[in-house]
Amino acid sequence: MNRIGVFEIKDKDLAGRIGKLYTPHGILETPALLPVIDIVRQEVSIKEIESLGFNAVITNAYLLWKRMRSRAVEQGVHGILGFNGIIMTDSGAYQILQYGRVSITPGDVIDFQKKIGSDIAVILDIPTGNTKDPEQARYSVEETLRRAREALSYIDDNRIWTLPVQGGPFLDLLEKSARESAQMSRYRLYALGSPTVLLERYDYATLVEMIYTVRLHLPRSRPLHLFGAGHPMIIPFAVALGVDMFDSASYILYARDNRYMTLSRTYRLDELEYFPCSCPVCTRYTPQDLREMPKQERTRLIALHNLYVLRTAINEVKTAIREGRLWELLEERSKAHPSLARAFSRFRRYSKTLARLTPRVKGSTAKGIFLYGGESVFHPKLVIHHERLLSYYRPRKSKAILIPVHPLEKPFTTSRLYRMAIEEYGADAHIVGYSIYIGVIPEELAETYPLSQYELNDTPYIEVIEQTAHRIYEYIQKNSGVYRSIVIMKCGKLQWSAKVVERLVDMLKGEGIVVEIKEHEC
Repeated sequence: MNRIGVFEIKDKDLAGRIGKLYTPHGILETPALLPVIDIVRQEVSIKEIESLGFNAVITNAYLLWKRMRSRAVEQGVHGILGFNGIIMTDSGAYQILQYGRVSITPGDVIDFQKKIGSDIAVILDIPTGNTKDPEQARYSVEETLRRAREALSYIDDNRIWTLPVQGGPFLDLLEKSARESAQMSRYRLYALGSPTVLLERYDYATLVEMIYTVRLHLPRSRPLHLFGAGHPMIIPFAVALGVDMFDSASYILYARDNRYMTLSRTYRLDELEYFPCSCPVCTRYTPQDLREMPKQERTRLIALHNLYVLRTAINEVKTAIREGRLWELLEERSKAHPSLARAFSRFRRYSKTLARLTPRVKGSTAKGIFLYGGESVFHPKLVIHHERLLSYYRPRKSKAILIPVHPLEKPFTTSRLYRMAIEEYGADAHIVGYSIYIGVIPEELAETYPLSQYELNDTPYIEVIEQTAHRIYEYIQKNSGVYRSIVIMKCGKLQWSAKVVERLVDMLKGEGIVVEIKEHEC
């Protein structure tokens, strides 16, 4: 059985997943980053790249065709590079983007990639690039789709063929491109093109919208590649939206310009007195050592460091997926740069969609969730809880007593306030906790995940107060036909409690739902 192109999903969180993509030269575990290999100028040897744990690289088939055509056909791309791992070849679209044209036909590019034995090959698309002209963007979409349909008659099953999705920041065109691309099932890998300019501008918010649009309309059974996105800052966000593969020459391009990567930013070598890293390069040398080296050796060492950081970024994302903490990783990363904060603000709009792709509990032991601030109210596990509560849960008692939940008293049914409510209102009352971020916690659900498995920052941020009050409001509204009376306790010692109750009362005024508010010592 030919398993080339089979994509197995092993684990997932949000829209991100850990997968296995079967290729002619082995299995590629995703998320994966493929370093770009320049066939003419490569300061870092492919053996060094392989030794860092990269079992897949990407090179340019068009440049091979242009510079060493006969030799490449004779030796194959693996022989040319001296690499027995997985090799993806791009088709020359980047050169179209840079120079406007290439001297090879779409059919010849496909035939050449077959002859040189590419494991993952790309048709010759027309990149949208940085155009602001919707008609030019439309042409790039239509022509790429036309070429993709035409290529269906002569692509083969001995490698994975890639169909780039074009449209750039024009989301309607991206959607059209993705929808029509999804109908061509012989392509086992899709790719989102033209993000380079957005990345150079740190316009991650627009890129988030582009990835979400494309992933929404492509089959989830196929992996998605993001061309040219090689900075660790954006990798977690792209993976969380469903990107499985990346490629980039950033590691070497940055190194040639004396730029030093970290997970959250980039430094100029001249700015550094210490290396904030413990990779083999950074533990052996100081910034001053590198500044005093010949340029070629300095470039090689910075490039090796950059590759270590990229590898760390990929492994960090995989760990977050395994633990079900990908959202929390994004929250942490969003504080590292204003552009990431803007991207995460855009990202959280999709929390309901992402929640439906997120396992509620992972493994035998569920990990507690961390709630940091304004964005945390959109944590998918909270979204899942609230939606399930509204959809499937119905109380059986007619009197509701809502009591605030102290963040250190979990489950809240062990708290002094809970015992006092039971004594005061009796067993016929339904005691319902309400917690900042979470919203409503019925007593009988208090020990279910994640209602007692969380750590939170209870600073009363306006957005957190608003969302908490809204969740309680929705619960009360949904069950107003069951509850004949509702008492809501607030606690002066819990600053957020009084603010939530105040906002909740405002919401209930227009509904004709009468509640009794009581101040309580807690």
